[in-house]
Amino acid sequence: MSKVNNHSLPFANAATIVRANQKDTYFESIFRNHISENLSIFKGQKFINFYPEEITIGSKVLYLVLTTLLGYRTLGEEYVDLIYVDRKGKRFPRLLNRLLFIASYAILPYIINKIVKRFKKKDEEDDNQDNKWMKFFTSYSSVLDTLMNLHIAIFYFQGNFYSLSKRIFGMRYVFGHNKDPNKISQSANYSLLGGIILVQFLVKFLIKFKAYTDKTNLEESVIESDKIYNINQLTKPQESIELSDPTQLPYIPENSRNCILCLSPMTDPTSANCGHLFCWECIVDWVRENPECPLCRTACLEQNLLPLK
Repeated sequence: MSKVNNHSLPFANAATIVRANQKDTYFESIFRNHISENLSIFKGQKFINFYPEEITIGSKVLYLVLTTLLGYRTLGEEYVDLIYVDRKGKRFPRLLNRLLFIASYAILPYIINKIVKRFKKKDEEDDNQDNKWMKFFTSYSSVLDTLMNLHIAIFYFQGNFYSLSKRIFGMRYVFGHNKDPNKISQSANYSLLGGIILVQFLVKFLIKFKAYTDKTNLEESVIESDKIYNINQLTKPQESIELSDPTQLPYIPENSRNCILCLSPMTDPTSANCGHLFCWECIVDWVRENPECPLCRTACLEQNLLPLK
């Protein structure tokens, strides 16, 4: 539970920190929408479709730079009256700590994710299914999720650092006003949630451990052998089809022959499993980064694509 800091104001508790984070998430989404609207005016909708993740990361970084880095409070922090202090609560965090926090919180996960995808793509192109790096990158996201869940469980018990980056760089919250310690201790307690996460983690660990011990005496699953590791395994038209030529695939209406991603007449038109049509290269590049239809957001994997003939 949160304790009173003898040097300044009382440390914030978990419930208040969670409310501040929820508000900041809401305001970040609004900020991102405004940035997307302005980018669509200057760069076009195609740019928005191809760089959704980059726009989200850029919006988050800009939001934190204009608030945390400059020493101001975010809108969520103002909503519940929270102020950043250092680990011991004796002073405000240094500029370097705030800068490193933003870099590790908003930018570093994006860079690591890009590196992981690049290595996975390289292994897929090499068709090397037994590569140890490939197995590591495949399990990377699950390992990271486990680490973050454990961190959140600790936060629910102690109420100190909501994100791992804040714990590393020692950025804690205090209330911006005097608050009765008894009222702080009587407010919402998230220890039960922390206990549930730990129990869930223990159950998953036991299940995976049992599966691992069983697998040592068995051959790899047939499902594993059926996975697609190389984009070249997909069926691509051998003869290129250009919808700029009205004689090719005449059953497609004239107003439906342009690709929504590149805004040009489709080359090798390909259908997603929802029925929407795109250029082969456009939709393949898209589902590699975002496994869903760019129009209706229906889940779509590479092996679901169907070239038209």
